[in-house]
Amino acid sequence: MTKGSNQKRVFNDLPPKEWTKLSRSVWTSREVSSAREKHHLEHGATFSSALAERAIKMYTSPGDLVLDPFLGVGTTIIAARRLGRRGIGIELYKKFADLAEEVLRQETTDEPMEQRVICEDSRNLSKWVEPESVQLVFTSPPYANFIHKSVKDRRKTNKKSRLVLDNKSVVKPYGGNPDDFGNLNYNEFLSQIKDLMVDLLTVTVPGGYNIWVVKDCRDTENGIPLIDVHSDIARIGREAGFLYHDLIIWDQNDQRSLVLLGYPSVFYVNVNHTFLVVLRKPPNGKGK
Repeated sequence: MTKGSNQKRVFNDLPPKEWTKLSRSVWTSREVSSAREKHHLEHGATFSSALAERAIKMYTSPGDLVLDPFLGVGTTIIAARRLGRRGIGIELYKKFADLAEEVLRQETTDEPMEQRVICEDSRNLSKWVEPESVQLVFTSPPYANFIHKSVKDRRKTNKKSRLVLDNKSVVKPYGGNPDDFGNLNYNEFLSQIKDLMVDLLTVTVPGGYNIWVVKDCRDTENGIPLIDVHSDIARIGREAGFLYHDLIIWDQNDQRSLVLLGYPSVFYVNVNHTFLVVLRKPPNGKGK
C-alpha cells in the first residue's frame, strides 16, 4: 500500500521508485544475469534465476501463484520460492522434474511457499491447475526443432567457431519423446502452442500475465533468413484471447562475442538478444 490519504492497492507491492526503475524496455545482461548453477548444466537451454526473479517481482505480489508449463530444471519456481510466491512447474521429462525437486529441497527460505513439480505433458495442465488461479506464467518453450538444427549445424560447420569456443554456447536436445514441443516442426509447434495458450488463459486470473522468453532464429539452409518467433508467439497469444501487453528486449551483447556471419556475400547481424513477450488476460476475464 502507498502511504498518504489516498491509498491505493499496488498489485505487485513495489514502491514508485522501484516500479519506475524496473520499467525499462531493454534489460542488459548485467541486470538479469546470475551465475549458472550446477543443475543448469544438465539442461540444454536455461534462463538465469535473476531474469525470472525480476519478472516475478514486477508482475506478482507475495503469495501469488506462478506457473511454468515447461519447467526444465526448475528455475522459475525456485525463483518464486525465493520471493515468497507459490509455484507450479510442469515438466515432460522425469530426469528434469526429479532434478528440480532435488534443488527445491536444498532451498531454504524464511517463509517457504508451496512449490509443486509435476511430471506431465503441459497439454494436460487443466488436470493440475485450477481455473483463474495463476497470476503469472513465466516460461521459455522448447520451440520447435530448432535445437536439432543447431546441433546439426555445429557438428557440420561451427564446431570450432567463436560461437562455440568464445561464447561457450552449448545446445542439446531435451529427449526423444514425440510429445516434446521441441521435436515438432515449426508450424505444428505454433498450432499446439496456441491450444496450450487457450488452456493458460483459463487458469490465469483476470488481469494476470503470461511471459514467453523466446529468441528469433535463422534457417538459411532452407532459405529463411529470419524466423520471427516472438511475433508469432504474440500473434497466437492474441488469437487465444490474450492482450499483447508489452515487449521487453534482453540485450545479451555484453556476454556474447560477435561472430562472422555470411561473409563475404551476405551481411547478417548477430542475434544477441532475447525477447520477453508479455501477454495479459483481459481484466474483465474475457478473451477477445
